[in-house]
Amino acid sequence: MIDLKSMIQNESVFDVIAFLSGRNEGINYIHLDRFYGQHRFDAIAEGELLLTFQKMCREKVVQGNGRPMTVGKGPNWVEPKFMTEKKYGIE
Repeated sequence: MIDLKSMIQNESVFDVIAFLSGRNEGINYIHLDRFYGQHRFDAIAEGELLLTFQKMCREKVVQGNGRPMTVGKGPNWVEPKFMTEKKYGIE
């Protein structure tokens, strides 16, 4: 099981969004907001989560996948370093 709490607390917002958007189903912004609300509220309060999400959309790191407010890998998506290191229970 992936340790999202530790990942959110220890990794950059950019890398966490990249990881979650790279999964088969992508990630819904509402779920991102909920994860950060539980484990790192400062990223929401300071606007970092929304600004990073918008930047990643503009730069085509993530893109819509046909479901409302949900993104998946974009053409400029790059695997975060912690994925190759198999941290947080990633297999």
